Amino acid sequence: MEIHYGRKRKGIKKELDAKINDWLLTIDDENLVKLIEKNVIITGGSIASMLLGEKVNDYDVYFRNKETARATAEYYAKKFNEKHTEKTNNALPYTPEVREETITNIKGEEEERVIIFIKSAGIAAEEQGEYSYFEQMSEDSAIEFVESMATDREDKDKYRVSFLSQNAITLTDSVQIIIRFFGNPEEIHNNYDFEHACCYYDYSEKDLVLPASALECLLSRTLIYRGSLYPIASIFRMKKFLGRGWRITAGQQLKIMWQISEIDLSDYNTLREQLTGVDLAYMYQLIEALKDADHEKINSAYVSTIIDKIFD
Repeated sequence: MEIHYGRKRKGIKKELDAKINDWLLTIDDENLVKLIEKNVIITGGSIASMLLGEKVNDYDVYFRNKETARATAEYYAKKFNEKHTEKTNNALPYTPEVREETITNIKGEEEERVIIFIKSAGIAAEEQGEYSYFEQMSEDSAIEFVESMATDREDKDKYRVSFLSQNAITLTDSVQIIIRFFGNPEEIHNNYDFEHACCYYDYSEKDLVLPASALECLLSRTLIYRGSLYPIASIFRMKKFLGRGWRITAGQQLKIMWQISEIDLSDYNTLREQLTGVDLAYMYQLIEALKDADHEKINSAYVSTIIDKIFD
């Protein structure tokens, strides 16, 4: 049996510092570099993986304020658009735009958001002037969309845009920039579902915070549900962790189910908001199917049938 030894605090801080420093060297906007240096926070699965001695899939970075989130999103949207100016297959290129919006969450609270709005002409010719959107695409078109949003695989530049979604910017070299949520660590973690992911590193303060509750969950590989704003996504994440040998008590599962029971999932806008925490490349197929469905037709059997079709 292979034994994985977890990383010590000093080693984790050194690795995270090196990652951020390496990334910042590729940004050619000095003002943006200063903003990021002051406001970047790393949290989520990367620190948990290092503590467990597991491979880090990616480093999730967040920002303390909307200003930094928006400036970073605009920087990478511009970089992406500069690389995708040519028409291909008689279609206009995808053109991401950075916008702000205010939504009301399931607690009735208003939240400010920074999003990347992605517009395209699909397969339409330029002169038609009509736009289609990702959630309106067929399955084949959605796959084509995902592939088109990836940058040139032969481009060897470090930390280049690999994929853009409404909520995040995925860079090569294992960095994912979350723009949808921002604030201090406590505010960011209000959007987190499981306790073990709440360790974080404050780059400007060189402060690695490892809450005892998170460490206990990691040591026992136990999922403790915190009460997320997105309990639907938590069901999908729970399935992933159970497949890795984690465990969750019936009481914790009931907490997720209870919270879901209080949400009106027959409302299209509510369900759309809930599914943004899941893999959008697939869940937009469900969103589109539900959008055109009769209200009376939306029930558990109808939704589960579509989900099984998408994921199987």
